[in-house]
Amino acid sequence: MDQTSVSPIAMFLLAGQSNMSGRGEIVGDSVYDSRILKIAGGTWSVARHPLHADKPEKAGVGPGMSFARSIVDFVPAPVGLVPCAFGGSEIQRWIAGGDLLQAAKETVAQGQAAGGVLKGILWHQGESDCGSEEMASLYIDRLQQLSEDLRSAFGHVPLILGELGMEFLDLEDPRFSFAETVNASIVKFGSSGEHIGVVSARGLQHKGDRLHFSSTAADELGKRYAWKWLEMTGGLNLSLRTIVGSSLSPPFILTSLGSHHPEAGEPKDASVLDQDGARYQQSP
Repeated sequence: MDQTSVSPIAMFLLAGQSNMSGRGEIVGDSVYDSRILKIAGGTWSVARHPLHADKPEKAGVGPGMSFARSIVDFVPAPVGLVPCAFGGSEIQRWIAGGDLLQAAKETVAQGQAAGGVLKGILWHQGESDCGSEEMASLYIDRLQQLSEDLRSAFGHVPLILGELGMEFLDLEDPRFSFAETVNASIVKFGSSGEHIGVVSARGLQHKGDRLHFSSTAADELGKRYAWKWLEMTGGLNLSLRTIVGSSLSPPFILTSLGSHHPEAGEPKDASVLDQDGARYQQSP
């Protein structure tokens, strides 16, 4: 592709694990928009599902395409996606010294060399850090380190985190025993400061495995990332907020503040946080 015909490109790094990479089923031909690109091998091409090739036999629909479609009319086109998520990855692989952070730096650099400017980072990860109390308890500190390392590498671009699929994750599965703690850390850290945001996974369904978002859910999640990015960058007007704000910024699915892991049979705290961090009780 002639790089002069697509510059400047608004780039977005897609990082984390499989729910960012995408595991939703691809049905029929992938719909594409020539204003939405992805970087691969140092070259921009028109983006289609699947965006990622971390595990080609599993790659499918994730939130990246829906995000790009939702913002492309609000920014100078084109939008350039930088797919770097890797299924099953723990957060330590994304902080200083980690192989996936290094790979992301290299891929972003390729996009920049080909006419791109990084405008944001979309992060969805945490399921692989839910299997032990130690890993879960360290998660919020590792998020802080992640944020600092990303800032050091890419500057103060918006960093948007996504909630885990707490409405369908099987907390009896040893892999996810401490998912409540990790999810609470995601919401708390994502609500903690400037240039950092977090989106809710409330109401989103799984693909049948109680782990990965379905194609429809991944598309909806992408819209929520887009809404948050537009909100953080001043791209929303009153009309948009009035018409669709409540649908794209639902309350968080927060069942714990992470300070206590319920014993078997113990009632769980049924409160949630709204998008401004206020805590309230769910209706029965």
